[in-house]
Amino acid sequence: MLLKERGSRSAETSAAQRALHTLHGRDPKIFEDPFAVELAGPMGKWFIRPRPTAWLIERAFPWMMPMIAHHLARARYVEERLDQLTGEGLAQYVLLGAGMDSFAFRRPDLADTLTIFEIDHPGTQKRKRRRLGKLGWPEPSHVRYVAVDFETEALRDALMRSDFNREQLSLFAWMGVMPYLTQESIVATLEDVAECAASGSEIVFDTMDRAALTKGKNTPGGRKMFRAAERLGEPMITGFDPPEINQLLAAAGFETLEIVTPEAFTKLWFEGRSDGLAPWEWAYVVRARVC
Repeated sequence: MLLKERGSRSAETSAAQRALHTLHGRDPKIFEDPFAVELAGPMGKWFIRPRPTAWLIERAFPWMMPMIAHHLARARYVEERLDQLTGEGLAQYVLLGAGMDSFAFRRPDLADTLTIFEIDHPGTQKRKRRRLGKLGWPEPSHVRYVAVDFETEALRDALMRSDFNREQLSLFAWMGVMPYLTQESIVATLEDVAECAASGSEIVFDTMDRAALTKGKNTPGGRKMFRAAERLGEPMITGFDPPEINQLLAAAGFETLEIVTPEAFTKLWFEGRSDGLAPWEWAYVVRARVC
């Protein structure tokens, strides 16, 4: 299977979306990532960096804008939470499905106090590291690259073969991954995090409402988004109602701390925007603590 060999192509897509907003989005910016356009590869170079083609993308694919807004909001949310936790002894930041994340490059101020674990599919991770080499960007010394296929390998095994410290306070970010996994893989990963992380550590992830697979999929924009994911060979297959998430987390060993709905994100960062940017109505972000 091609996906098994090359990893996720949605990693470049997410980087391109961050770059589009950073370079061409209206102020105030929801989230800025000056490294994203390079990490997006050819997509960033040929389609995102030039303003005319970026403008055409926005006009030709308006159905993408709510998902881009969600991507920006979830990134801002988890990194703001990370800043809060650094004052409480946070020592490890674990990116589950890191993709083309640029946090280590954007926050060199944390290099001496925070170890970053980028955990991803071997194909995706290999592609990212090769791209860093071509760009001439040295791999940050405080980043640990850990390859794992969430569908076939146990996260705990991957963490244990790295220098992850089970006694240190950690923040796990699991963004843009859950909708593509089976429920069994999701449960197993949550259980592994709860087993490996120190008490008080947190996880932040985003997921789709289960209704996205029915009602959301049947809206004009929803149909296009689901089809686009399928064309990439990465169909979105799993969603949860918020009460289900609470039960799932409790069974895995977590206490749910916050469920951030699209409406909540709108009140935080999107109200009054002149561009009409607003989060996708079927996605939400969850924050939970290891018991």
